[in-house]
Amino acid sequence: MDPNFHALQLIAEIALGILGFSAILIGLSRKSDGFSAPDNFRIQLLSYSSIGAMFCALIPFAVFGNIHNETSWLIVNWILCLYSVLGLFIFPKRVISLRIQGYSDLFPLPLFIIQMGVLAVNFLISGLMIIDFIEAKENFYVFCLMLFLIQGSIAFVRTIFYRAQ
Repeated sequence: MDPNFHALQLIAEIALGILGFSAILIGLSRKSDGFSAPDNFRIQLLSYSSIGAMFCALIPFAVFGNIHNETSWLIVNWILCLYSVLGLFIFPKRVISLRIQGYSDLFPLPLFIIQMGVLAVNFLISGLMIIDFIEAKENFYVFCLMLFLIQGSIAFVRTIFYRAQ
């Protein structure tokens, strides 16, 4: 089996672990009044990123057989591209709204740029792979999934240590 497929399997396992810890976090911190708006956003971003990394890491196992052909890469990259676009439609508006509501200290501009930049970079890279501008598709695909893991990890750490008052 290709070493990149082992990397995809590892990414899926890590993403599942992050997702599992977030479920524990949600269960333990549930109050009668629910989550604050910033915590709710971060848990949604954490879940979105982890599910994206896990889902996109498992897709190649379903799409690719023993043959690595262009049609398989097209399918895999379209899924990654569409998933990234979905995040770009949802999360930037929510962060801007939270910043306007007075949570700018919890969502500083550099953090906003990093977290939304992950979605934009994944969209651009997957788009470039769709139009065959990038030839090292396996390496860039793994890189995109690693960005999802980084984004999920940032949201996880911030949800645990930087709570809204």
